[in-house]
Amino acid sequence: MVTNMLFKLALLGSTGMMTATMAHAQAAVDPATGAPQSTETAEPAEPAILVIGSQIQGAQINDVLPVTVVDEQQVENTGASSGDELFRAIPQSGTIAFNEQNATTQNNVRGDVGSVNLRDLGTGNTLLLVNGRRMNLHPGFQTELLVPVVSPDTNEIAPGSVRRIEVLRDGASAVYGADAVAGVINTVLKGNLKGGFLETDWRASDGTSLYSVSVSGGFGFDFGGGRGNLTLYGGYFHENGLDASARDYSRDDNKLPLLVGTPFENDASFNNRNTFGPFGQFDIQAPTNRTPILDDDFYLQPSTFTGCRMSFGNGICARNGETPTTAVRYNTIFGNTLISRKDRYNAMALFNYELTDNLEAYFEGSYYRSENARKNDASAILSAVPVGISRNAYYNPFGPTTRNGQPNPQRLPGTTIPVEGADIIMERYRFVDAGNRDVFVDKDSFRLVAGLKGNFGAWNFDTGFVYSEARVTDLETNRVSLTAMQQSINRTTPDAYNPFNGGCLDDPGQGDCTPNPTSVIDTFRINVSRKGGTSLALADFKVSRDDLLSLPGGNLGIAGGIEWRRETFFDDRDPRLDGTITFTDSVTGVFNGSDVAGTSPSPDTDGTRNVYSAFAELFVPVVSPEMNVPLVEAFNVQLAGRIERFEDIKATAVVPRVAASWTTLPGVTFRGAWSQGFRAPNLVQVNDDGTTRSNTRDDFVICQARVAKGLLASLDACPGAGVISFRSGAKSLKPEDSESINLGVVLEPEFIPGLTLTADFWRVKQTGLVGTFGDDNAIALDLLRRLSGSTNPNVIRATPTADDIALFTGTGLAPAGAIIRVLDPYLNLDSRISKGWDFGLTYNVPDFGLGKFRLRANAARLSSFVQSAGADGEELLAGIAAGKLPADVTVGGLGELLEIEGRPKWRMSGSINWESGPVEIGLFGQYTGKVWDTSVVRDVLLVSNDPNANYYRVDDQFITNLSIAYTIKNKTPLNGTRLRFAVNNLFNKNPPLADETYGFFSELYTARGRVFHIELRKKF
Repeated sequence: MVTNMLFKLALLGSTGMMTATMAHAQAAVDPATGAPQSTETAEPAEPAILVIGSQIQGAQINDVLPVTVVDEQQVENTGASSGDELFRAIPQSGTIAFNEQNATTQNNVRGDVGSVNLRDLGTGNTLLLVNGRRMNLHPGFQTELLVPVVSPDTNEIAPGSVRRIEVLRDGASAVYGADAVAGVINTVLKGNLKGGFLETDWRASDGTSLYSVSVSGGFGFDFGGGRGNLTLYGGYFHENGLDASARDYSRDDNKLPLLVGTPFENDASFNNRNTFGPFGQFDIQAPTNRTPILDDDFYLQPSTFTGCRMSFGNGICARNGETPTTAVRYNTIFGNTLISRKDRYNAMALFNYELTDNLEAYFEGSYYRSENARKNDASAILSAVPVGISRNAYYNPFGPTTRNGQPNPQRLPGTTIPVEGADIIMERYRFVDAGNRDVFVDKDSFRLVAGLKGNFGAWNFDTGFVYSEARVTDLETNRVSLTAMQQSINRTTPDAYNPFNGGCLDDPGQGDCTPNPTSVIDTFRINVSRKGGTSLALADFKVSRDDLLSLPGGNLGIAGGIEWRRETFFDDRDPRLDGTITFTDSVTGVFNGSDVAGTSPSPDTDGTRNVYSAFAELFVPVVSPEMNVPLVEAFNVQLAGRIERFEDIKATAVVPRVAASWTTLPGVTFRGAWSQGFRAPNLVQVNDDGTTRSNTRDDFVICQARVAKGLLASLDACPGAGVISFRSGAKSLKPEDSESINLGVVLEPEFIPGLTLTADFWRVKQTGLVGTFGDDNAIALDLLRRLSGSTNPNVIRATPTADDIALFTGTGLAPAGAIIRVLDPYLNLDSRISKGWDFGLTYNVPDFGLGKFRLRANAARLSSFVQSAGADGEELLAGIAAGKLPADVTVGGLGELLEIEGRPKWRMSGSINWESGPVEIGLFGQYTGKVWDTSVVRDVLLVSNDPNANYYRVDDQFITNLSIAYTIKNKTPLNGTRLRFAVNNLFNKNPPLADETYGFFSELYTARGRVFHIELRKKF
């Protein structure tokens, strides 16, 4: 009876319904260390849940909290080979920003890394714990909505080391502090082994050469007369990688062949071949009538293409214009890697020893290393950093008529270019003949935890120290030095680099059939590195008591504690990126802070933060069943509060939490919680001294003048140009505030034993979100203000030239020069309100003679995700609404963002497990709903009240995993040997097509397809 009641309480806490009785379930886990009280090999009792929403040891408050628990059996059902895959299988997880398909530039997080993003509230809004204490952050960062974001690396958590994962789906800043806005995920590691195991796993992706192998093992033993235990783990994982050419959807930037028969069959948005290729685009520094091209701007193409105006020989011609046509554009995926080659190494030790009957020491140590390699597209110059080609350059087709007293064989005939020749500006070019870039990312991290726990009298206490450190080296080869490359191009001898020889005539988008000699390319080929590191030092002291006072409804529980932590990070960029080695164009004299073609300058950055905090918590049992109150079987309340001080930004956050549960009748419990939370601006946002980025943007001011003069049909036809955006951090940033509400019901009908149903509504309001206004929005605001006679000071422009003045005359706008740069600092800007529902089901089917059946289901429904603008954004929106700005001007990232670029309405997972004797069968399903791809807009617009009607609808996906396992149970040496065969993605579903680099939303889906794996495990 007692065991059954404890199990019911556990189920009430596990509202995600992913926990259940299982053959290898473990007994109670200590809240401080996560060390279970039973062994791996013993037949365990019913599982007890470590409730991560409370610090009161022993308090029975499980029914107050919306907690999803993924136990060992569910971990197996997901088929995950990495922490990233494991966390993606949780429906409450949002888009995964840190992933290998998204690692295209050196400013992205690259390598074998995963992130966490509960509720889609943004990377960095989820607190990730291991055995109850926070994880260190991954050293890398990247932009999300133009803001640098950070996250722990979920791949540091090997699925085989996980006893269970607990997800608190509610704001928990009052209990755990910063970053717990969306919730808390706690990973409980396996410990207290008695005996050991050895496990091997082989996987292969159907229809491809992709495979992986892993070997892991563990061993544990008691000592000191049973007072202590030492458990050791180790593992190795290797995956060989997969080329992008292996999948139809990832082999080409042009996705149109995949859309035949759909409404988007010929939509130009799906052809993303790049204007930067081996067929370059140039600007002759001479009047337009000096060549048969009749334009100073031209690009090269095969002579068989239409529009040729001047032959360059060897099957190549020049066509006038600034932007190469679709047929001559380049497939940047050519030669790229879809899934990287990777090796992972991990080792772990868990130790605990009872010093006395009231005092226990514990220790946790872990080491993780990953090695990752992939190929990315060949280097290209930036549109904002064109390169000057001297009139004396050997291969300049418009160079001097003679060289060294002899006719210049490279000068093309039929022009009126002066005899001394003309300089040329190379505006678009990709160094395809240098080859794809090789990217190697190595990561090392370790974590040490040491502490004491026990009791003095009726009080429990726990004190510990954590130190964790991570280092990452990102090395990229086959990069191009702008300085050395320009020197090579401008040589006056035949060993110069020739950018005028084009690429492949049959398909300009695939490779370079006329490469320059390797000896020439080697003169400007460089390696570029980025090194980063983070550390976390944490010390805490916590006390609790579950029976401070005896109340009519039960025992009053109390907890309190203090914590100090120190976080550091550094980001050390290559000297060619951090301003040490720069580029000054020898022809134009223009300066650029980066000497690396295709990468904007980025300064070295570092920061340190000390945080001091204290918390208190009460559990108040108001009504108990023994009180016989009508319609109130039980009523319990949780009260908590926390104060946290951030020394670097001189900010203090104080947040409360109130939660309650009300059991009306046996088996029917209502619960609710209200809390405030906060997320401090991360160290990158605070310490970034200034980062420049080059983006293609529309200059609405110049284009509006051209529209007024009849030179442009509308702002929608405004040709984009390279714009330098300057983003910077500030210690004046404040923590983002949040308010969370959670209301739910738990049903355990007595007439269906073993069944638990849950439903929870949640709402999170975030204010003061750290963000940037956006350089495109800043330019639009500049137009709005200029229409009223003022300007946006964040858009810095050059002094108007004579041509500028002539253009603006008669337009009603004051003359404006070209944009020099846009200031786009990090600010506490917008607000956001998110809403949704969670549904859960667990059914432990009563034994009716056919084995053990367990059913689980977990569903997350995102119902609303509305982002509101700050002051400048409201000004811009008002201008559009009032008709002061043309309808062509839009403001992105505001309003209802549900299903926009991720954030599907529905995510669900479910499983059925059957066990009889030595045989186990598992069936797992996972569903991800539809989303809108806003980068695709119909060529012919539909008239509709639906604001998303003209975007591309990315399909949903349902995948199924199937596994069969057999465990030998006899008295031979094979006893305890387990063979498991499984298939992930049983029906080989491709990720739904989207207008993304590799043809799918890597934040939501995987490209592995159907995966077969065989696992052999031996216990001893």
